Amino acid sequence: MTTHLKPPSDDSTTGLRRVKKQTVTDDVEGQLRDAILAGQLAPGESLAEAQLASQLGVSRASIRQAKFQLAQEGLLEFDSRGTALVRALTEEDIREILEFREVLDVAAIRLACSRLTDEVVRSLEQRIEAIRQETDLLQLTHRDIDFHEVIIQAAGNSRLLSAWRLLRPQLVLLLAELHRQHMVIFQKTQTITAASHQELVQALQSGDIATCEELARLHAYGLKRSLDEARRSPPTQPEPPS
Repeated sequence: MTTHLKPPSDDSTTGLRRVKKQTVTDDVEGQLRDAILAGQLAPGESLAEAQLASQLGVSRASIRQAKFQLAQEGLLEFDSRGTALVRALTEEDIREILEFREVLDVAAIRLACSRLTDEVVRSLEQRIEAIRQETDLLQLTHRDIDFHEVIIQAAGNSRLLSAWRLLRPQLVLLLAELHRQHMVIFQKTQTITAASHQELVQALQSGDIATCEELARLHAYGLKRSLDEARRSPPTQPEPPS
């Protein structure tokens, strides 16, 4: 016999209740994650448990839990003494992130090409417009990656999606740092990014799998080329206060 749960109410006997807000640990994770991606916590900087607990008004246990989660996402690492440090990406890290991103993008677009719906196309178009309109560099990074996540989801493969979500925080970390250090280069690529995304949408709508895969590879190559250009250029100097 099937058991049906009643809607949550004050006198419910199921023992379940409607969740009204995020847990403390989720909030701590979110704040620390945002601070890392925004560069407020710099690569190599240590996270002092007691200081953060006092600053955020939470227990040290909540800070500790959040640190372990962020370490799983690849945003933090622990040194030999167990101190949590903001991850400083090495050349090998960057190479692996870009290689893995290309593999996932090509696999996803191949699957999504045969499973495309009008709803997915509308979602992709909305994200392209958001990229065109965005003025904040960190949010531009998120908008760009959001577009690719829609394609990953449209592929209809839960394991592919899980692999992408494992990679995503590290990809944001990489791109956000480069966006901050080389604003001129990446502001210039905002229009190029929107245009290349539009090409991907048109290829998906055509149903031509070979073209979709080729464009996905070219898109990945374009990112590598931008990174190479950024490495050859001096970091952007912050503007003096007015």
